[in-house]
Amino acid sequence: IKDKIKETFFSGKLQRKTVIREIAYKITLENIKNIPVNITLEDAVPVSRNDRISVKDLKISPEPTEKDYQSKEGVMVWKLDLRPKERREISIEFTLTYPNDIPDPLL
Repeated sequence: IKDKIKETFFSGKLQRKTVIREIAYKITLENIKNIPVNITLEDAVPVSRNDRISVKDLKISPEPTEKDYQSKEGVMVWKLDLRPKERREISIEFTLTYPNDIPDPLL
């Protein structure tokens, strides 16, 4: 629902261009059956393994049932019970910051 890119310049000994990317997305689950269903949803958020890339301001709603699922950093699981025709949304937002000389880390 949001992918906003902003570039900044830092002055000092080195001038470098940094990309600040604000990302938000929503996952919609809907039970279209006439009976209740149990759903297990697994999703992941980016985790930096490079000191030049940072992931900040992570907001998740509702909170996952389990974080770092099966010892995998950034992997989350929601276990949900949906009544017939019920719809639920999961929102995830974060800010990704990285130097311009690094290709898009989300690809």
